Amino acid sequence: MRKFFYIFIILLLVSCDNDKIKLSEEEMLRYNTTLQQIEEVEKLYAKAERYKNNGSLAQLMEMSESLAYDYNDKGMNHVTIQYCDSLRDRVVKLKSDCKDFYEHTIISSGKIDLMNIHNNLIEGTVTYPVYLNQGELLFYNVRSEISSSVKIYNYDARRMMKQYANRQNVNDSLRISFSGIYLIEIIPGGSQYCSVDIACRPCNAKDIYYRPEIKSEVVACNKGDFGYKATQGVKMYNCFDEARKFTLRGQLKAVFSGASTALVAVQIPSNATDILYSLRIATSEQDRSSDGEFYDDLTYSYSKIKFLGLPIYERSKSNGLLKTLLDDNRPIREEDAYCNMYVFRNTTQAKQFQDGTKKASELNYDVDYSTLGTQSCNGRVPVNGLKTIYLAFENERVRYTNYIWVEAVAIVPVTEYHKTEYTIQ
Repeated sequence: MRKFFYIFIILLLVSCDNDKIKLSEEEMLRYNTTLQQIEEVEKLYAKAERYKNNGSLAQLMEMSESLAYDYNDKGMNHVTIQYCDSLRDRVVKLKSDCKDFYEHTIISSGKIDLMNIHNNLIEGTVTYPVYLNQGELLFYNVRSEISSSVKIYNYDARRMMKQYANRQNVNDSLRISFSGIYLIEIIPGGSQYCSVDIACRPCNAKDIYYRPEIKSEVVACNKGDFGYKATQGVKMYNCFDEARKFTLRGQLKAVFSGASTALVAVQIPSNATDILYSLRIATSEQDRSSDGEFYDDLTYSYSKIKFLGLPIYERSKSNGLLKTLLDDNRPIREEDAYCNMYVFRNTTQAKQFQDGTKKASELNYDVDYSTLGTQSCNGRVPVNGLKTIYLAFENERVRYTNYIWVEAVAIVPVTEYHKTEYTIQ
């Protein structure tokens, strides 16, 4: 019967007005395509009425929203136009019916998805913020590989609403008494994969389509503040008031005046674990604007990456943070400027180098952190509990003078506190 109905419609459209005016091929295709789409949406409508689950409702809304029909009435007679208008009205009504049904079902017994995160690897506490309106019903489903703890907070009131301890699966709901930002916090029992589905049942149609976005920002805070977390960061101390500048004469010139070596003592503050140094070597004694800025540049770099995970300073893993800071602040190199740098941990050995009573090769310098024939660079030297470390420099070139600028910053591990602030955009 349906086949004969379509044939009848086509014959009617192409033969109206005594076959003087015909529907174009393009309009005929558009008309029949829209009829087929209407039929598909009506099937989805019936399915959604029967099952009323999120999947069928979402599919119905997606299909109905894409449904559209319009036509070009050029060359059409009034009968053809009536049929096209009727189809357009049918599309408008079906879309309106689907929208009304969707909204009524969601408000009465359905829900809208706010967040779906599946098989996410977590190694520490994770928090998911959502905005909820008064009267809404919050649904949350947390599935973990191993037992975890789950807490629900009203962020604005700084109050915990529910908590679940040592659960592998949490599937529950909560009626919302006050509009605001709510947090779903998961505290894993160890590194594991976790899936989280968060949804809510709105109270009115407006809240189905519009929900404020939440902006998050990590800020420094005090111990004991709501949501505070402790991390091991670093505090930096400038070891010199200004960059130390030395002139290293060539070996031949040093015989008559000046010296081809230099030594600087670096005083280490209490509890420091490392010193970071910047060494600029040049063939010209002209200063650069960057000289003396090493401490400020390190501080700026640290502030930029402070809450991105790198500054978690553990002595056994500290190279990650310190290497990043050094890589961000490397001095410009001159190809023709180089010297030897030695690290001495013993005062007597350092003095013998300074006095020239022994060559560096005859002294007990720290092989791991000394560099021979180095160009401008920066680096790290572990303190190992010492109060003073000596950086020594030697120009092995015979004729040419080198000029060096040395800066040093001490690294002291400290406990820092931060929290995430949530605001409505």
